[in-house]
Amino acid sequence: MPIIINKTYATIAIALLCCFSVTQSKASEVTKADKVKAAIVYKLTKFVTWPGKKQTLALCIVGSGAINSELLKINHKFSMGRRISVTHKTSTAPLEKLCDIVYIHNSPPNVVSGILQKLNNESVLTISDSENFAYQGGVIGLIRTGSRIQFAISQSASKNASLSINAQLMRLAKVVK
Repeated sequence: MPIIINKTYATIAIALLCCFSVTQSKASEVTKADKVKAAIVYKLTKFVTWPGKKQTLALCIVGSGAINSELLKINHKFSMGRRISVTHKTSTAPLEKLCDIVYIHNSPPNVVSGILQKLNNESVLTISDSENFAYQGGVIGLIRTGSRIQFAISQSASKNASLSINAQLMRLAKVVK
């Protein structure tokens, strides 16, 4: 009997170690760029004004990837007196009703365009690191240039979403008409 218990404990210990190493490897996939992008998303909330007074900003993540864990670290933080709530959503969810900010990551182009069509003329800040996002109708596109992360802001998309973007932020961005 003691041998069976020892084998059982050994099996549990090995299983736990396997889970730990998988978790560790997933966490190690987070790059410095992901951390910077998540920090930018948080900082952007300080420079955008939504119509009507909001006490909570709902940040919805659509898509998968290592950056998601970094974005989740923003959950329950405050920005300009507003609490940020971070959740994952599918592209088919009613994002216009559930989200003030939608971060789109690792999604196929047809999914990105579908989300942008659905959110057109809705007061939702759309952000993505998808290629040419601001040119496709997204409000803010994060662009990696060498080791730097820059951003492009679509004036027409922000206007259609009734979002006011601080002039200081506009000066730092590549502005897309």
